[in-house]
Amino acid sequence: MKLTITIVNYNQKYFPRLCVEALKKSKTDFEFEVIVCDNNSSDESLDYLEKAAEKSDIILVEPGKNLGYGAGHNYAARKAKGKYILILNTDITVEPDTLQKLVDYLEENKSVGIAGPKLMYHNGEVQQSCRRHFKFFDLFIKRSFLKRIWPFSRRYKNYIMGDFNHESTQEVDLITGAFMITPKEVFDLVRGFDERYFLFMEDFDLCRKVQEEGYKVIYYPEAVATHYHKRLSEGSFYKLIFNKISWYHLASALKYHWKWRRK
Repeated sequence: MKLTITIVNYNQKYFPRLCVEALKKSKTDFEFEVIVCDNNSSDESLDYLEKAAEKSDIILVEPGKNLGYGAGHNYAARKAKGKYILILNTDITVEPDTLQKLVDYLEENKSVGIAGPKLMYHNGEVQQSCRRHFKFFDLFIKRSFLKRIWPFSRRYKNYIMGDFNHESTQEVDLITGAFMITPKEVFDLVRGFDERYFLFMEDFDLCRKVQEEGYKVIYYPEAVATHYHKRLSEGSFYKLIFNKISWYHLASALKYHWKWRRK
């Protein structure tokens, strides 16, 4: 099989249905499978996934607890039969040609270890889905008023790649884990996601590990998908202090920078 798509769901309501239905409309010259890891959901999303699995639209795997994002994808990937693994958020819908374009690109570019498409918000705005390598202080700037004050504003713009041409295929440092495709042999080589990250930073960590093995991370805008995105960690730094999701973000950021501090 050419492609395995892994999806992690945790109480995502109607998004799994939108995601899977869009995947079913894909026009490809190869077979692909969809494996969904449900992290112990209790809402209507699980009902849909169970029915979809009965119809063989997806393969549903259930660890019986919330593993987190990276570990959930690892859990699903253990059953993968595809030559390539596409890591996908539930809140993303693909175009009919998205999968074909990404697989064709990887087939023709063996030096690429991870590729990501151009992600569009539902209002037509391009998502800034790439990042440059950064320091812990850059995250603090991003979550505080400092991002509006020079010279921190210039540093913030550099971190989020405000000068980036989203219409050009380019090698980048990091891409978001909302949508990334990788050869399974590369994913296995780096042992998948580092499961010490429960949520956040596991995608950037995977990019770093792939680069350590000599592979490129590529932004490939010829392939396009729509991201119905809500920033889980958005808001001012002070407002986020009492937000549980923000503490996950902080914990993951600390782990990330401790791990890569000497690189």
